[in-house]
Amino acid sequence: MLFMNTLRKILALLLLSSQLPAQDVLEDWMQSYGTGGAFEVGMTYHTLVTDANLREQATTQARVISKLPIGTTVTVEAISTDSLTLRGVKMPWLKVQTYTKSTGTVQGYLWGGFLALASIQTPNDPYLITDGVLFMTGIAAYDPKQQQITLQVRLAKEGVELAKTEFTTHGDLFYYPNFSLRFEPLKNVKAILNVDYSFPACGYPSGNNLLFWLEDNSLMKVLETTSISDGGVFYDSEECLFPTDKGGIAEHLIVVKDMAEMEESEQGGLNLTKQEYKITLYKWTGQKLLKSKELK
Repeated sequence: MLFMNTLRKILALLLLSSQLPAQDVLEDWMQSYGTGGAFEVGMTYHTLVTDANLREQATTQARVISKLPIGTTVTVEAISTDSLTLRGVKMPWLKVQTYTKSTGTVQGYLWGGFLALASIQTPNDPYLITDGVLFMTGIAAYDPKQQQITLQVRLAKEGVELAKTEFTTHGDLFYYPNFSLRFEPLKNVKAILNVDYSFPACGYPSGNNLLFWLEDNSLMKVLETTSISDGGVFYDSEECLFPTDKGGIAEHLIVVKDMAEMEESEQGGLNLTKQEYKITLYKWTGQKLLKSKELK
């Protein structure tokens, strides 16, 4: 009976949805699976901060060779055994090669915490609102006791920062970022970013953070959904539906929460002991996301 009542509510909500076309599948350049701090020799990365110090040696006492603008592409040539910890973030020093207009091709050492762990380079296309913009994310701080990371998300183009934000979410220094970009017909929103740091194993919670890039170039986190599961014993997940998704509603986001618990039966199988659904409707005003309705 509980399931049927929930199903009726879901169907009733979907009947209210606007008939918007579904968004196309994300193209390759709109999705990035990054590194969890395990940098690789030969791979290229982007500087996440403005004026990143490129030094002669792997120490903060070494001479600064160059200050690299945000979004500078560097290639890792070697990974030092020396590391540096700032705000709880322990990252190695990297020997990198890059090119700057002032010095030409140059080599030096850069702290790994200055590099984006995942990035999306949008095409240079004047017909795109994201024409040539580089979207980046990295870890700014880490609290091991709370198992929380403070993330940075920054936007840059041609060495100039366009927008940035910083926020705390579930995660660890070795969680892997999943970074994606999408577009929706939401008032005052130029682009939507999903930032999810997760670990590929059971029992580790992950937070999927939703950010809006607004017309005034501000970048704001508007919503966080979470998910966790443990080897068939339980799962608790939340999925966000956008206006152009099937069942979506104009100027709204829908979060569907599905939770279940199981226990092993005498025959060796699993019996479902508890299951709950919850649907939360959020309205976008053009400036903020407001909870407008909740169904259980």
